[in-house]
Amino acid sequence: PFLLSGMASAVSRIANARNNAERIVVFGDYDADGICASTVLSKALKEYGIEEVFTVVPERSQGYGLSHDLVESMLEKYEPDLVITVDCGISCAEEVGYIEDLGIDVIVTDHHEIPDVLPDCTVINCKLKNQDYPFDCLCGAGVAYKLAYALLGERADKYLDLVTIATIADSMVLLGENRDIVYEGLKLIKKSPCAPLAKIIEKSGLKDVTSTGLAFTVAPRINAAGRMGDAASALKLMLESDEYAISSECDRLNDYNVERQNLCDVLLKEAKEMISRGAIHKKCIVLAGEKWNSGLVGI
Repeated sequence: PFLLSGMASAVSRIANARNNAERIVVFGDYDADGICASTVLSKALKEYGIEEVFTVVPERSQGYGLSHDLVESMLEKYEPDLVITVDCGISCAEEVGYIEDLGIDVIVTDHHEIPDVLPDCTVINCKLKNQDYPFDCLCGAGVAYKLAYALLGERADKYLDLVTIATIADSMVLLGENRDIVYEGLKLIKKSPCAPLAKIIEKSGLKDVTSTGLAFTVAPRINAAGRMGDAASALKLMLESDEYAISSECDRLNDYNVERQNLCDVLLKEAKEMISRGAIHKKCIVLAGEKWNSGLVGI
């Protein structure tokens, strides 16, 4: 992991946070990759010895990544000494600057394309140029896992089940290191997955645990929460340890997934009806609906 630019600096800052009993906020994204990345890093930080770790993911309606309103409410609620982003942040130079102007340090971990202007803070991203890391196709949870490994060593491998789900859900290329991650993660999922993941698999009825099987059963259920405006429920599930609460939250995700499927069917029917009214012969067809959920139109 220390081949990633910024890793040594990040580990040093987190070590100071542990030594000084500081508060850390992990800020993620509302999709399956972001939920898994947030869970991996939050759990790793607690295992490392950070006692006060708070995990935040926005809802889709609040937009992707850091925003001024989200930052304001997050800082007011948790009063952190350090903010660490996962699966987002690389394009949030202005928001990161605002946080740091308040005397709060920021570490950005991300895997998205590099913008013209980087945040003025410690940045870990597999796509950064002029670094020695040999693989640039990690998902957000993959980058979070690298930071976890830098903190915990091989103990971080217990999180490969979640990193595998994120890698598959984010449609990352299954070559190079991603292939290794998914190969090891599938073995872990078949043998001893974390309790929330085990319950999702059980309730989904998945029998054949393969990358394809997970892509069509587990990933959509985690994503459904964010698509239906309740990403917090997916995060709550992944961080939960109580067996009853895990089962209850899994039922909630199942319900969201059924609702998402039904709404997708309605949206598709409306789109086809629009086309049938005269657009069918056009070379390019653009459709829109005032009531169409932005989390469903892509599907």
